[in-house]
Amino acid sequence: MTYQIYSNNRGGGGGQNQPRSSQTQTFDQLAEVVRSECFSTNYSELLKMGSTQNLDSILKSIEVFVQKYGVKVSTSQLRNVYDKVTKTKSVNELKLLRPQLAYIAGRATTDKDNKDNIKKFLAFIDYLIKQVSSEEQRKEFKTFFESVVAYHKFNSKTN
Repeated sequence: MTYQIYSNNRGGGGGQNQPRSSQTQTFDQLAEVVRSECFSTNYSELLKMGSTQNLDSILKSIEVFVQKYGVKVSTSQLRNVYDKVTKTKSVNELKLLRPQLAYIAGRATTDKDNKDNIKKFLAFIDYLIKQVSSEEQRKEFKTFFESVVAYHKFNSKTN
């Protein structure tokens, strides 16, 4: 997915709805930023949390990820997605949640920096869902997302 930021040029002429920025980033590009900043040393273990020897390191990375990118995502939006994740019974059902993440990212209405962080947060979750290819990984993704929700609750201003 590619996101473009549009200006609402009401000054006449044909320049309405033109991109404000020539640089747009796909969900995957946004996710790569997060991956390199938060999970550079342990990304490959995120879908193996139940068996990794580096669980403390992974949990710390998830905490940093939530603190840096996720605190402005509303608790209700995150819980809504989490509830749907826990109810999935197949890999395809999990992957069908990806459009909902894009929708939430598109609806972000805070200032530009927070909006960018929300998009990166959701893009990374989307990116990780794309990596899920087995029932075991689907269960491990649930474990990852449980950790995200827990750290979000701890770090959210509205507790």
